[in-house]
Amino acid sequence: MQVTEVRLTKAPSEDSCLAYGSFTLDGDFVVCGIRVLKTKDGNLFVGYPSKQNSRGEYKDVCFPMARALREDISLRVLEEYEKL
Repeated sequence: MQVTEVRLTKAPSEDSCLAYGSFTLDGDFVVCGIRVLKTKDGNLFVGYPSKQNSRGEYKDVCFPMARALREDISLRVLEEYEKL
């Protein structure tokens, strides 16, 4: 699978999220609700759509199983973020 499109919108400065948006795989499958976030160390990462369970924990709704795909998604999303 290849990331064929990334759409991001810069988040308001008071938000803990830096940007939010979606990406498309192979031009056929869209994942909405991704976020660009910053760790305490200042590193950027991609957060996937999540849902809060009955215990108050957040669990990802969807995520890549293969390391190569996860890295490709992160690279493409963070490249797009740098363009904002």
